[in-house]
Amino acid sequence: MSRIILHVDLNAFFVRCEEIKNPNLVSKPVAVGGVGRKGIVSTCSYKAREYGIHSGMPMFQAQALCKDLIVLGCDFKFYNLMSKEFVHHLKQFTPYVEQASIDECYMDITESFLKYGNNNIDEYLKNIQQGLYNKTQLYCSIGVASTKFLAKMGSDIKKPNGITIIRKKDIPKIIFPLPIKDYYGIGNKTYPKLQNIGINTIGDLYYRIKKNDPNDLLNNYLQNFKDHIICCLEGRSEDKLDLNEFDPKSIGRTSTFDYDSDDIDYIKRMILSQGNEIILEMKNKDKVCKTIQLTYKAGGGQDSDFKVRTFAKSFNDYTDDKEYILKKISQFIDETYDFTVLRMAGVTLKNLKDKKSFDIQMTFDNYEQYEKESKVQLLINELNRKANQDLFFSGSKLKERKNGNK
Repeated sequence: MSRIILHVDLNAFFVRCEEIKNPNLVSKPVAVGGVGRKGIVSTCSYKAREYGIHSGMPMFQAQALCKDLIVLGCDFKFYNLMSKEFVHHLKQFTPYVEQASIDECYMDITESFLKYGNNNIDEYLKNIQQGLYNKTQLYCSIGVASTKFLAKMGSDIKKPNGITIIRKKDIPKIIFPLPIKDYYGIGNKTYPKLQNIGINTIGDLYYRIKKNDPNDLLNNYLQNFKDHIICCLEGRSEDKLDLNEFDPKSIGRTSTFDYDSDDIDYIKRMILSQGNEIILEMKNKDKVCKTIQLTYKAGGGQDSDFKVRTFAKSFNDYTDDKEYILKKISQFIDETYDFTVLRMAGVTLKNLKDKKSFDIQMTFDNYEQYEKESKVQLLINELNRKANQDLFFSGSKLKERKNGNK
């Protein structure tokens, strides 16, 4: 029997959170993201989208499109709280919930629907939507299918607050007429190339692959991805959920420049501004990081000239100290940037872990001392291991041991 997989997607999540805090924002053009000329739109309201504003757009461009745009910074603590409420609500319907991001989840309701659904899928899905709104005031769209891919595609079809059910027999009718840019997994650089060779809809893509012409230009763009596309569009792709608790391992930002630039001061300001935002987000998630990654995308006249390079560097230990991380990012830019003309740059904090899992949080002020103490402790541990008993300890432990013998 086919599984019943849902993809539940919160609509304009960051903006909706701000509307919950301040109902006066409802039905107004709102953008949440970086404030200032170098800021980027993270999420915008549906009213703002009427002006052509979208996620990933530079904030100054969004403000140029809508003079009355209300710009708000990100309140990640509140967003994370609302996200937890969202996931908790979904788990009232089934224990099989995979959190894909802060504002989207997959659900496997196969067993719970058969047990509690009264054979009425529409009512069951509306109960999920309405219950979420009653509890949190959040809106969501739901896609329903036998695979994760189709469920994800379905949740994007009717927004906001829509429900789309895609049965295998309905794939040609519902999915194939969609524009090729709506195919989940085909990026912004690939779909224009597909349009240039006559592939304008998802159906065009499917039938072109099925022709299996070895000389088709399509082979240059999709290479070994073609079999996977056919599998997805015939309803044969993944239906198993990853039930491990959602835990982001990295947080990053990239920004496309207003113009190609090799001005290191401009590039460094842009990256450090991004760094400041993601450090705040990391701290609000109660995380610490160990690695920074820089991304540079070269400018050029053609897509093929836009080469992307990444550089990563790890600290001696995990930290959430903003000044320390920003200093390391600045130094790393000096080490890696070779004055190539750039179109885009970004920074990512990687190897994130829960802050509470560390007894000592390294900061810039105690970094050298902590590093020194760590090396001493490693030596002591090795000596005790070889002696097969606890003979050696540091001077700082002497007082603790004396107190313990009293």
